[in-house]
Amino acid sequence: MKEAVSSSLPPQPVRRRVAVAGGGTAGHVTSALAIMSAYQQSVGAEVYFVGCQGGFETQLVPSHGYDLEIIQGGPYARQSLWGKLRSLVGLARGILTARRLLKSRETNLVIGLGGYASVGTLLAARLLGIRSVIHEANVFPGLANRLTAGLSDCVFVGWDEARSSFPGSKTVVTGNPIEANIASAARERVDTCWQAGPRRILVTGGSLGSQFLNRKVPVLLESVRALGIPIAVRHQTGAGETGAGETERVRDEYQRLGIAAVVESFIDDMAAAYSEAHFVIAAAGALTLAELAAFGLPSLVVPLEVAANGHQISNAKAYAGRSGGGWVTEREWDPGLLAALIAAPLSDFDAWRAQAHRVREMANPNAAQKLVDECEALLASRAPAVKTGHDLA
Repeated sequence: MKEAVSSSLPPQPVRRRVAVAGGGTAGHVTSALAIMSAYQQSVGAEVYFVGCQGGFETQLVPSHGYDLEIIQGGPYARQSLWGKLRSLVGLARGILTARRLLKSRETNLVIGLGGYASVGTLLAARLLGIRSVIHEANVFPGLANRLTAGLSDCVFVGWDEARSSFPGSKTVVTGNPIEANIASAARERVDTCWQAGPRRILVTGGSLGSQFLNRKVPVLLESVRALGIPIAVRHQTGAGETGAGETERVRDEYQRLGIAAVVESFIDDMAAAYSEAHFVIAAAGALTLAELAAFGLPSLVVPLEVAANGHQISNAKAYAGRSGGGWVTEREWDPGLLAALIAAPLSDFDAWRAQAHRVREMANPNAAQKLVDECEALLASRAPAVKTGHDLA
């Protein structure tokens, strides 16, 4: 009697299905896209994003060709009692939606990046026995990751300084993932970008914008020009409520001051914007700082005062401490001192190159792949606690 054909065949590898949950800001979503691309390219995984309605994920995820699933969720911190109750109801609904989603898509792994959608999806994964990890991009962790760290199998962090906020036995420093096109453009950037002509300054308060930078930077750059530095500016005012209505006003201000400037609410191609810049004035979002490091761009970092728990101040301190760059709080803003700080590297190529080299030394361009490798090692270490997907009736 012939042996069954199937007994002589090698076991087929399990198709990896990965959910990345988070969103809200473009920084969170861009990091997610970097992870999703790395997982898809290196493992051939089926990846999809879980987010909430109204965040940047609704624009960026579909445009990059990935599936987007929406669950309920909303802010909890700094809400009224009624707002907190409404948030908890939304969380409960989000958990139920995420549970059905993870089962129907036979998900093997959930990667949480913080934010409303992350909490509900990670709790659902815990209920189903699906392996889960989180990534914290900031030095000071956000509320979502602080709540879910104990439920996750592994915690990845973007900064050494963040390790102390999580259990040391399961915390790994990966750096902050940046998109492949950003990493590629950064590798191709060379010091020959320093040419005759105006020094090109990029200004960005992040995807949602910084009203402070929108108000203060044009006059600051007039002071830089007064020191004999010819400049040209590209300024992102922000696409959220913070930046709403700011674009025209900021454009008019540069025109009044006689400074050549391109002013946009949102820059779609940040790789090109970084590649063209000699100096950056930016808020201290974790992704922005990771991208500055990749490009080796001297900068002035101005943390958003309105950022939750002052986390951007922690980012700015850590970044400046390693890169040697300048940073200042909104309350300590001094145009005269800051103009001199900006003018110094822009007037001396050797000084500029030395700053650029020190900044680039702290880059982690392969953070996304390192995170994927750590996840695969985790999944190979032992089987999930229970069966997942359609096996769970």
